[in-house]
Amino acid sequence: MDTSVIRIISNEAKDPQHEFANEVAGFLRGRGYEAEIVPPGRQCTPALFCIVLGGDGTMLRVAHHAAVCDIPLIGINLGNLGFLTDVDKSHGIAALEKVLAGKHTCEKRIMLEAEFGANKVIALQERIALNEVFIGNTGRLIDYTLYINEQRMANTRADGIIIATPTGSTAYNLSAGGPMLIPGGQMVVITPVCPHSLSARPWVINATDTVRIVAKQPSQVSIDGYTRGEVSAGGNVFVKTSDHRATILKTTQVNFYTTLKKKKLL
Repeated sequence: MDTSVIRIISNEAKDPQHEFANEVAGFLRGRGYEAEIVPPGRQCTPALFCIVLGGDGTMLRVAHHAAVCDIPLIGINLGNLGFLTDVDKSHGIAALEKVLAGKHTCEKRIMLEAEFGANKVIALQERIALNEVFIGNTGRLIDYTLYINEQRMANTRADGIIIATPTGSTAYNLSAGGPMLIPGGQMVVITPVCPHSLSARPWVINATDTVRIVAKQPSQVSIDGYTRGEVSAGGNVFVKTSDHRATILKTTQVNFYTTLKKKKLL
């Protein structure tokens, strides 16, 4: 890992002229670091850490490549209050001062890894999820069979199935009626989307468990909101906890429940 390079990944919609990105770069260069401003879609290359300017969506876009390269991320929020970002723009430089001084914590967030599409090679960074793996076609009922550790557990007719990490439990999973999990938990939640049965309920399983979903009709597979491929009728989607983790740097002591209240989720 290059200990002199720090990359600044800026959401151009929220910092269109790179005004704040340039301010951050100037701060880093003034302390002897090489600072490079790059767009969110660019792959991470070796760096001490990456500074993400944007919101949780920008953090998600960067997290896949960063996890594969084992690069820590710190988020400075330029939009609404987020779960993954550390501080807002007004406290951004102060937060970076703390990181450079070693006054921060590292959160290791579990990620999921999906295997599907036997006839197509899909890059690892497009198969790992910080939030969730979704199998389905929203608005169209599909029959699914759920296996946990290769034991058949349920048949479900629904618009789709969400398999979410604790980080992703407050995203699509929550909107679909699934439970919230604490960010550092070693659990995974499986939630049917618009199930055609009153008895269909979410499952909370151990992070060490493996999941297999059999789709009886053609279905799309989405990773953190991006469609990555599809499975044919009778096709399998295997999901397990990835060996890779997202490393999130934090300089504040704001806890999960405080954030829930601020976002009016409690």
